[in-house]
Amino acid sequence: MTGATEVRPGMAVAAGPRAVLVWIDAREAVVVRWTGEEGAIERLASDVPAHARATRHVRYDPLTRHGGPDRQSAGERRRIEHLDRFVDAVAGRLSEDEYVVIVGHGTVHERLESRLRELDGQAHRSRTINVRRADRPTERQLVAELREHIGAGPRRQHVRSQ
Repeated sequence: MTGATEVRPGMAVAAGPRAVLVWIDAREAVVVRWTGEEGAIERLASDVPAHARATRHVRYDPLTRHGGPDRQSAGERRRIEHLDRFVDAVAGRLSEDEYVVIVGHGTVHERLESRLRELDGQAHRSRTINVRRADRPTERQLVAELREHIGAGPRRQHVRSQ
């Protein structure tokens, strides 16, 4: 997993509570932090291998009493182990006093939510976690959604009348 923090120009926002929005899937996570002055965007690439797809017809031998695990299910277990490590790494980057919004289009965002709730339960703390399913938004859409969640209105551009 690699991470790079970049603050995009023009993403200044008003001061407010500590909040973070995470868009996550198996390939990467995009973490948008509400810093009070600007939206900081951090990208985290994952090393989760892609799903292995069956390419041939699966034959079953009627003389075999038990099959045991096949190569595909063994590979899927390794993939899930990689996915759990990636989710743990993303969860480790989130502070326990932040308001958290989790967005994603698959099941990985649900894994992150359950991991955060598990960590909060172990530490006997509570934090606000909002989760929603969504396709891949742009970075500006992520910043706008985070603003909406914490109650800061959209950025306004002043137009001069002539």
